[in-house]
Amino acid sequence: MKKRILLFSLIITIAGIVLITLLYTGIFYQSGIADSERYLTVYAGVAEAELAESGVSQKRAEAVSQRLNGVRVTVTDEGGVILADSFDASLIGQSRADRPEFSDAMNGGEGGVVRESTTLSEDMVYYCRGFAAGGQQYYLRVGVATGSVFSVLGDALPTIALCLALDILFCFLFSWIATGAVLRPVEALTREAALSGGRQVHTKYKELQPVAKMMNEMTAEIEDKVDRMREDRRVETLVLDSMEHGIAIFRDAEDVILINRTAARFLGYDTQGTLAPFAEDAEVAAVLAAHEPATLLRTQGGRNHSLRFTFHETVCVLLITDITEQMAAARSKNEFIANVTHEMNTPLTSIRGFAELMAAGTLSPERAQGAAKTIIKQSDRLANLVKSIINFSQIDSDELPDEDVNLSELVREAASVFEPKIRKRNIAFTMNVEEGVCVRSRRERLFEIVNNLVSNAVRYNREGGTLCVSLTGGKEPVLVVRDTGIGIAEEDKERIFDRFYTVDKSHGGGGGGFGLGLAIVKKLCKRAGWVLSVESELGKGTAFTVRFVQRKGEKA
Repeated sequence: MKKRILLFSLIITIAGIVLITLLYTGIFYQSGIADSERYLTVYAGVAEAELAESGVSQKRAEAVSQRLNGVRVTVTDEGGVILADSFDASLIGQSRADRPEFSDAMNGGEGGVVRESTTLSEDMVYYCRGFAAGGQQYYLRVGVATGSVFSVLGDALPTIALCLALDILFCFLFSWIATGAVLRPVEALTREAALSGGRQVHTKYKELQPVAKMMNEMTAEIEDKVDRMREDRRVETLVLDSMEHGIAIFRDAEDVILINRTAARFLGYDTQGTLAPFAEDAEVAAVLAAHEPATLLRTQGGRNHSLRFTFHETVCVLLITDITEQMAAARSKNEFIANVTHEMNTPLTSIRGFAELMAAGTLSPERAQGAAKTIIKQSDRLANLVKSIINFSQIDSDELPDEDVNLSELVREAASVFEPKIRKRNIAFTMNVEEGVCVRSRRERLFEIVNNLVSNAVRYNREGGTLCVSLTGGKEPVLVVRDTGIGIAEEDKERIFDRFYTVDKSHGGGGGGFGLGLAIVKKLCKRAGWVLSVESELGKGTAFTVRFVQRKGEKA
């Protein structure tokens, strides 16, 4: 504040000094010009009388100039040609009819002007008028040098500098005194407020009493907020010690202390602050009445939730946890174990049965050879199952970099593998594949997608049916595998991508699949961000579509 007061005072006073200086410089300059013009009028009368009496000559003009304190005396004839000039005799014979003072005198009898002399190269004040002598007409011009506005200002600069120095000194003194007088009570009030320890502050200065009142009100408000924060902190600690997802702390249905957004949405907490819908639950009412910790399960909006009740004195803490994923994971785990067990049990049973027969030596050589082939076949099936499970599990941990893959060539290569089976089942096969379609991924993963989709289309097709594989390019390439097979029932469409789920309802049925192919396809597409969809009608056929959506930051 002291700096601002000093700066403001300096700006005001310096601006005032500058303005006054400019004003008085102009006044002094104009006053000097007016005085010079009056003197020249008098000098012109004296010079005219002497020249009319003694005659016009160079010598006489110089004598008149010396007598008149060195003013410049110039005499011309009636045409403006110089007859005598007290400052420069070499000008005799030159015309001055074009000079404004002579022109005005010739037209109006007299003329005056302030201008720079081309002969002397300095500002001059001129006065000119005509006179008659010896029967001839002459024009007399007298002139005196005058200073410019800048010369007047230059003469005043020492005085201006002194005034500015005194101004700065007085401004420093004034700002020190003024700020001390103004700020000292404010500093005292601030110091009292800082050391008050919450007590009210007072001041004897009337101007500062509103400030003191505002400080006292703020102190009271802060103390109130601090008290509430202490209480909120205690509740917050309780919440943080117990929180999972949703939380509600209440004494009864109409006395809710704290509730977060998740719990409010689940419990239907209304704007009046009651838990009426929740309190109507008989099982919950029994838990609250028993005042003992308990856990209840509830389903809402297709989601499973765990409700954990704990009690702290008169307060009940309810923790709400969404356990939908955990329960789904548990079901998936159980189904996975059951499916794997079932899939492994069939080949293991065959292997063990034929191995026992061979060990007993009761088989003929021909039957023993058939049993050995069966054991090898079932062993291969068991190995393929283990390989498929491992492959499915390794998809999430695959971190190898992607590369540009020619999907057109890959589709032809994958489809050609099934040509023997297609011919064997008399399936009409068509392939509409655009050239040069590329997708950024891994070749083995794309091959797995195409291989599984075409394999299912062949396996579940009917004898003499049709199979069409099409691939279109563009910004987002699209692969479609369409067959005229057994189709998929509406209730099965949501589950065909589950592990070990097969449409023919029998593991290792006529198609010979494990139910992992579509699960692998879905997992690969989901990981890459591609869109997998299926259209099917029971008994008429199925079409699987993969839309290779380009990911952000990936070049088209």
